[in-house]
Amino acid sequence: MGFDTESPDRITQEGEEANVGVENQPRAAPNLTALDQPQTIKTRNWWIWIFVSSGLVVTGRVFSTLLLNFYFVQTGRDVCDDPKQFKGTWLQSMVQNAAFPFTAFFAFLWRSLSSNHRETITSSASSFGKLFLLYISLGVLFAAYSQLYAIGRTHCIFFFWIFTTQLIFTSMFTAIINKHKFNRWIILSVILSGVATGITSSEDAYNPCEGEGYKMSYGAWCGFFGTVAFSLSLCIMQLGFEKVIPKTESKVSSVMLMQTYASMIATLICLVGLFVSGEFRDIKEDFETFKKGKPLYVLTLTGLSLAWQVMSIGLVGLVCLVSTLFSNVVSFCATPLANILVVVAFRFMDDDIEWFKGGALLAGILGFASYAYSLYKTVKKRASQSETLRV
Repeated sequence: MGFDTESPDRITQEGEEANVGVENQPRAAPNLTALDQPQTIKTRNWWIWIFVSSGLVVTGRVFSTLLLNFYFVQTGRDVCDDPKQFKGTWLQSMVQNAAFPFTAFFAFLWRSLSSNHRETITSSASSFGKLFLLYISLGVLFAAYSQLYAIGRTHCIFFFWIFTTQLIFTSMFTAIINKHKFNRWIILSVILSGVATGITSSEDAYNPCEGEGYKMSYGAWCGFFGTVAFSLSLCIMQLGFEKVIPKTESKVSSVMLMQTYASMIATLICLVGLFVSGEFRDIKEDFETFKKGKPLYVLTLTGLSLAWQVMSIGLVGLVCLVSTLFSNVVSFCATPLANILVVVAFRFMDDDIEWFKGGALLAGILGFASYAYSLYKTVKKRASQSETLRV
């Protein structure tokens, strides 16, 4: 089972994804002789992949948030006057992308088992130049927003609120770049997911201290441009799936390869930044002073890298299956759950799960449900139109 060629959502997005859709490709002509059962199976598989990808996003978001807090606490970066609090941004950026061999392994495994492997290679070779440019662009954007976010979260106490604007930029960019259209259910979903993230208090261990004037301003601007870079990367992904990735390419393979190559390029850029900035010297100190011991330091960074990679695979998968905006909405809907678990894991005796955290979680669930309902209406409407044409 895979979301290969003609998935129901890709057809509806090209035509009328409940007025959400992407109209960058010709509409697929309805197959008047097709049986209902194969189409039903395709639709069912498509929904399964949506929930699988969404699960990857939620899982990756939760574990990356928990492990990042754990890393900051164990390295002493949660102490307000510790100078280490503002260090290690290049390491964080590199770790965020460094698990690409994990994705590459599964991409290789899938392509090995795929029946159209040879056709895929031929198609990819013919568009090598465009693919190379696509992966380079994404890799640069991955490295940019990883580093900018790392600086923002460690330098600006208002980073959490700046991060919320990511959904606004994604909506703007996808409307311009991907010709994305909105209906009332999608607008409601965007509002609810934004509220879900916005009203959740950020009490992470890596929150900086107040009163750091120039550092606060520097972090705010980095966070702002990081949201722009992230939103732009999602829109370019969707454009790549529509215009660059060969139609004969398995969608699973496309997602894995895009994430692998972009992460590999981003890792190389961050590795250069790590050495040029001199931050590599701080790694030994963190390794030696990690409160839980050296083995757990390695395991923490490894787990953090894998968690970020799992979330990224889910995000890219949702871009391929549905749209840029839905991918970002799911990411935002997962934020309240991650923040609640941070309170449970790190401040259970010192903090309570206030009512608005529960409200944020409910808003996130409703935001996801609103967009899912829009997709459901799309599939139902498409099926109804096909049935009418048959008659």
